[in-house]
Amino acid sequence: MPDKSNRRELILDTASQLFLTQGYNATSVRQIAGAVGCTEAALYYHFKDGKRALLQAVIECNMPDLMSALDDCEGAQTLYELVKRYGEAVVKTGPARLERIRWLIAEFPQFSPEERDLFHRKHLRFHERLTGLIEPFTASPQEADQLAWMLTCTSFGYGQLFYNLDLQSVADFPPEVYIEQLARTLSAGHEPIR
Repeated sequence: MPDKSNRRELILDTASQLFLTQGYNATSVRQIAGAVGCTEAALYYHFKDGKRALLQAVIECNMPDLMSALDDCEGAQTLYELVKRYGEAVVKTGPARLERIRWLIAEFPQFSPEERDLFHRKHLRFHERLTGLIEPFTASPQEADQLAWMLTCTSFGYGQLFYNLDLQSVADFPPEVYIEQLARTLSAGHEPIR
């Protein structure tokens, strides 16, 4: 019998897989417990709010790759260097993260307002940290905020087109070229830290 911490991880992994394959709304607590081999009471012991708590945990586990990409940006001396580091880190986590993002995009319209809020809060924490990393290279917090959104949106768009829609199989625009051009474009006119 798995210990309590291992059971919690098993429940989370199982819920994540079932959410990915069946969809969040189509997955019940009973199905998750059955797939884990535990009772529903044991599931609620680990996740007090049941399926909603599992969703929150799945969202938390599916976005840390982006937060770790920001760890790679710490200490950048120029905006160009920061964008390059961010792009390279995102590419490293790309394929594993994309399946989870596809799931979020497909499921998001069915989420309740509270469930949507879980995702929004997680993403806004990411955005605030990215903005904070960019801010030393900009003239104002507003400019840093805008550049953070541009970086997020363009990298997300590249991932959607070239990975999710398999455009890389027919177009010669590798991620290294994309990252280099993005870094040059976003850093144009920004001076390095002195």
